[in-house]
Amino acid sequence: MVIYMLINIIGFNASWFGLILLGQIFIPFTLFWLGLHLHRSQFIAAEIKLIVSITLIGIVVDTSLKLAGVLIFPNVFLIPLWLITLWSAFAATVAHSLQFLGRSKVLQLIIGFIFPPLSYIGGASLSSVEFGYNLTITYIILGSVWALLMVLFFVLKNVFYAKVNCHE
Repeated sequence: MVIYMLINIIGFNASWFGLILLGQIFIPFTLFWLGLHLHRSQFIAAEIKLIVSITLIGIVVDTSLKLAGVLIFPNVFLIPLWLITLWSAFAATVAHSLQFLGRSKVLQLIIGFIFPPLSYIGGASLSSVEFGYNLTITYIILGSVWALLMVLFFVLKNVFYAKVNCHE
């Protein structure tokens, strides 16, 4: 179990760096990693529902942030495909390497407010995303959105995994 969690977080971090630095070119690696992740998944139907749901929510959220001028992606109509792929990679961590957050909504709110905005800031310094507002306002917006998203993602995880947990 610990080895799988370690592989999960390494796969996500490799995907994050690859997608941020190389963009579309790195999508095949991340899709390969997601395929391996699903192949290893004990509860594949629940995991697919979770990944698809979080990815769709992520697309809506980041598209909304783009339309609101918080995120700027030059030369892209809505959001880039590499970012959609990154959402899927993140989603694959919720029931695995991030499962320690599942016990506390307060921790989900705090972690959501602190770390995802730092990820966007790090990504902006390495890739083709820019911020439409100053760093403080952008951080507060992203932190507020992500604090709520983290709670939502664990609610979804609990819903999708509830049936399989009953049959264990």
